[in-house]
Amino acid sequence: MEVNNTEMAVFTAELSIPSAQPIAYILPLSHRSALPPAFHNQRQRHRYQLPSVSKVSLSSTAKWSTFSRTSGDSSNTDIPVPFAKPETVFSRLRRITRRAMAEVTHYIRDDKGGFMYPAADEIANPLEYEHRRYWTRSIFARDPVLSYDVEKGGALYPGPLPEQQSYIWPKLRHGFLSAYRKLFSLIFLGNLAGLLYVALAFSGPGRLTHLSTAVSTNLLVAVLIRQDFVVNAIFSFFALTPQWFPLRVRRWIAKVYEYGGVHSGAAIAATMWYILLTVEVTRTYARALHNRAPASHMNALLLLTWTPLIILLLILVFTIPGLRRRFHDQFEVSHRFGGWLAILIIWVQAIVMADAMRGSASLGKTLARNPSFWFLIIITACIIYPWLRLRKVVVRPQRLSQHATRLWFDTVKVGFCQGFAVSDSPLFEWHTFASLPEPDFQSCSLLVSNAGDWTKKQINQGPHRLWIRGIPRTGVLRIAPIFKSVIMVATGSGIGPQLSFLLGCGKNLKYRLLWSTRSPEETYGKEIMDLVNKVDPQAVIIDTKKTGRPDIVQISYELYKSMNAEAVFIISNQKITRSTVYALESRGIPAYGPVFDS
Repeated sequence: MEVNNTEMAVFTAELSIPSAQPIAYILPLSHRSALPPAFHNQRQRHRYQLPSVSKVSLSSTAKWSTFSRTSGDSSNTDIPVPFAKPETVFSRLRRITRRAMAEVTHYIRDDKGGFMYPAADEIANPLEYEHRRYWTRSIFARDPVLSYDVEKGGALYPGPLPEQQSYIWPKLRHGFLSAYRKLFSLIFLGNLAGLLYVALAFSGPGRLTHLSTAVSTNLLVAVLIRQDFVVNAIFSFFALTPQWFPLRVRRWIAKVYEYGGVHSGAAIAATMWYILLTVEVTRTYARALHNRAPASHMNALLLLTWTPLIILLLILVFTIPGLRRRFHDQFEVSHRFGGWLAILIIWVQAIVMADAMRGSASLGKTLARNPSFWFLIIITACIIYPWLRLRKVVVRPQRLSQHATRLWFDTVKVGFCQGFAVSDSPLFEWHTFASLPEPDFQSCSLLVSNAGDWTKKQINQGPHRLWIRGIPRTGVLRIAPIFKSVIMVATGSGIGPQLSFLLGCGKNLKYRLLWSTRSPEETYGKEIMDLVNKVDPQAVIIDTKKTGRPDIVQISYELYKSMNAEAVFIISNQKITRSTVYALESRGIPAYGPVFDS
């Protein structure tokens, strides 16, 4: 059908979304009525989008104005376009509000983070959409590019990932009401009840002593729960849970790795108690000044009370998740040096306060009767102990590729499912890795992939020395044997912790290993590939260079159903771990992974 350019008319189609500038569409005059009054499907825009024009003239007195488009014979044709009103403050606020509400709705409905497949309105052909959706959600729908084939029985597709029955409740249960936050709330609310009682109903003579005891008690809990020997004892105890326990009970016990909620709850509770202690000391000082009573210790005590409070508040500011992710190095420095300085000043404060309240008794007896004194001794011992085991060891790097290296520690003895922190600047920066011990337990290695400046330096560096401290710490995989069958998921260098667990603790466990990485043998070497095939000859190894980024959630679900497993354990980066754990848990599948809170 021939269409004369001079018979083209321009008009604006009303869209279902707000727009600062009207969008022009072009159609023949004879077919103008065939166009629907509104385009709700955004993918059709490009079909009728108006090309750029040479001249636009807008009239402020009329709703419609004219612009000129130069044709091939230099003749101009006037075409009406709608008048563009300037955006007011109210309309801008309304646009921003709508965008914010859309983001909230997307957050509530998005349960898989970056793994969402394209929306239907982004693909023109519905059949193409269904085809691409299937390819995105199931790696098994593609051509065989994995490390196994149909003969091994791994390509069973049990069905698509079930949809959530609700969007808000899973966010509350597995997000806001996670085990970490439940432990935090238990500690915090218990302390809050005690604080309200002391603040409103208790006014005995030992008020300052009770407040200082509450502060030191919570500080002791916060420090103890982070000690390596305490963490190892917790995992060793709960790993003894027999497999004949009800699955519901074992699912709850497996959440023990979220013990960090106790640390954060006790630390914030200690700060809360310290605020009340500071208020009480300040009131006592003001009362002494008003009564002109001798206050030989009050000036020093007031300074020694306010200084730790400021330090504790600064530490809490850097623990805000957004600031912590953005300024992680500053968070570690403030946590370490700020904590040390606060404990040191609290020590001096406890001695000055005991000296001011001892009366005719000796200072030693007064301190011995104060629980805070003994709690501070334990806290100080816990802080000093790991640094007493600080040592510099020789590291023998084995460069696997430009993206990964294997660091060998010939003199470090660790067990399975354990890791330790290494550093080249022990006062400022530490990096924790899960270790891969040798069969004789006389040496071990760390699998490091390129994830930043420090790891890149380790890959490109020759033999050198690194600092290590303390004792090896048990990781989340130690709790996996309480289940009868599990799916072990890893991406990238996360295969290191999985191999450490499967080589030592997976002998009496039914499992299937899923490893997704780019060019696995080229990146990590044949030795790592041989270990993977040794622990699981039917391991699902996805080469993302050939397949693209797979849907870890969907594949984990398929393996979970085909293996009739009881739980899924994933070791990956923070984004993939959290999105995968939530997506599976919100559908009733037990899933566990690191909480990245240290």
